[in-house]
Amino acid sequence: MKTLDHTLKKAHPCPASGNFTSPSSTLPFIYMNYETYRIIHFIGLFTLMFAFGSLFTGEKTTKAQAIGHGIGLILILLGGFGMQAKLKDAYTAVYGSSFPTWLILKFVIWVIFGGCMVLAKRRVIKGAAAWVLIIAIGSASAYLALKKPAFGNKPAAAQAE
Repeated sequence: MKTLDHTLKKAHPCPASGNFTSPSSTLPFIYMNYETYRIIHFIGLFTLMFAFGSLFTGEKTTKAQAIGHGIGLILILLGGFGMQAKLKDAYTAVYGSSFPTWLILKFVIWVIFGGCMVLAKRRVIKGAAAWVLIIAIGSASAYLALKKPAFGNKPAAAQAE
């Protein structure tokens, strides 16, 4: 029986052993667990919400606000796809796909959050309306993350029948 350590050493050999074939294998390989990706995801969420707070209440858009918005979006994406990669086998068993419908909707929400930067920069929406919009979109995202609704997806076992 092969152990996880044996599998990892075979997949990512140590450069000191001389068993590597590409320069990329000489880089240190970092294994992150689900909780690490979740923390990255939440840090991105907090950064994005902080950036929205300053974007929609300030008189003009600054470079720092835009940078905060972009960094928040990148961290959310990194953490989200990391969590998806860690749970893709479970998603396949439960939803019949490693990328279920609720996860696709979360990506659509991420794109909408990205577009909100344009709304803030052009002053299309501001003040209370902006707060309601951001809270509604964030609440929809939180609902999808907590409930993970199937939206008609069937488990792999049910699809085989």
